[in-house]
Amino acid sequence: MRKVVAVLAFGCLALTACGNGRFEGDVKFKVTEKDALGYELVLAQKQPVDMVSDWYSGRVNIKDFTETVEVGDEVVCHVVQQRVNEKHIATRSETTNCKKA
Repeated sequence: MRKVVAVLAFGCLALTACGNGRFEGDVKFKVTEKDALGYELVLAQKQPVDMVSDWYSGRVNIKDFTETVEVGDEVVCHVVQQRVNEKHIATRSETTNCKKA
């Protein structure tokens, strides 16, 4: 029984961090809009199952891109999501280091 519990616990940690309310990884998006301040992105892959909250589209500042991209380009960004207990905020997300896919 102890071996089974140990294997399950390790598997949980290795695969999902046991739902600790944090996701970190590279995610592929498609650029749908561009202006002087940033880009509008939509998810261009299946959403990772361990993301803390849904992220189908959103705006990312131009300073978070390592190169210039155009509308229609696919990009890969490093996404960090952390569940927080702040008034009116359930998840804090940071999207950085975006570059062409």
